[in-house]
Amino acid sequence: MLWIAVATTTSLLLIALVLSRRLQRLGVLTVPDILKNTYDERTKNVGAVIIAVYCIGIVSGELLGGAYVMSAVLEWDFSDALMLTSGIVIGYCLLGGLWAVVTTDVVQFFLLGSGLALAVPLTLRKMGGWTLLHESVLTADYHHLDVLGYVSADVIIAWFIIIFASNFIAPDIYQRMYAAKTERTARLAMSITGLWDVFLTMAAIVLGLSAFVYFQGSIEPDLALPQLLVDLFPGITGSFLIVTLLAVIMSTADSLLVVAGGTLCHDVCGFDQKSALKWVRGFTLLCGMISLGLCFYFESIMDSILFSSSVYAAGLFIPVISVFVGKKGTKDAAFYSCLGGGGLTIVWRILGWTPDPVLPGILLCLALFVGISKWQTT
Repeated sequence: MLWIAVATTTSLLLIALVLSRRLQRLGVLTVPDILKNTYDERTKNVGAVIIAVYCIGIVSGELLGGAYVMSAVLEWDFSDALMLTSGIVIGYCLLGGLWAVVTTDVVQFFLLGSGLALAVPLTLRKMGGWTLLHESVLTADYHHLDVLGYVSADVIIAWFIIIFASNFIAPDIYQRMYAAKTERTARLAMSITGLWDVFLTMAAIVLGLSAFVYFQGSIEPDLALPQLLVDLFPGITGSFLIVTLLAVIMSTADSLLVVAGGTLCHDVCGFDQKSALKWVRGFTLLCGMISLGLCFYFESIMDSILFSSSVYAAGLFIPVISVFVGKKGTKDAAFYSCLGGGGLTIVWRILGWTPDPVLPGILLCLALFVGISKWQTT
């Protein structure tokens, strides 16, 4: 969690300091708009498909998270809980669109903040305080407190690339920069988001270590946190904390579901504004159904999030970030690097090769982008 958090917080703060003003000035709705304006239609279309894959994969992980919460609370069969979670998220996205996402995100944010502010100290108290929790973790497995205990150098590098690169070109962040009324608002919003992530990281570490000690490896990891809250806090307090977990899940799932549907409608199919509404609803529903289907493919919540982010980072980070650093490549370089990087990452994952798919994917993307650009300009 700490390794992922370092990449997340660093990238968000750098976006606030370096990219937020430029993004707001660009006035573009989506990342494919940047690709089209800088390169060509081919690159835009490939980029749009990669973004849709990224969003659909992460939504799948969030639906899995919601299903685990619902099954822990209601003691339902996992498949039934998954269908209920999917129906709720997809339903209000279809009915309300981006406005529904924004208004529910505001409510979910306050639920998340107040819920974690309550959950962390109460859980620490139940576990006997930080000192006792720390000693219990050491007794159970001292490697659990070693930042290098469970991960190798290549995994750390892969995580950093996945999180850092995907945040720098995240479609939901670009969408919010476009929506900001002023450059100052855009910069301030991203700065607050970066600092907020520090709080989320510390909360996740405390709750995760508590679940590790409490269950001693006797429960499926994705089910550990909701089950911990159910066991430790019966009654109203526990119910509120469970709602907090659902708020975390829904605030991510709905945002990316709308991005996926809008990207396919606006960027891939090119429907105009007059006819876009019915089509974007159709594509949003399609993306939601694909995400639901992928829930039965991915091994865990983190598996879906990390893999989807790796495809996105490997395929689009180099061409997009080059726009902002003034090292634009040729049109062919951008197109083939997107196609090669994203495609290799997917194939590498399917074949189950090592190391992490993002490493060969982003290296191929960089090699194609630089190599083709130099070849065509000399």
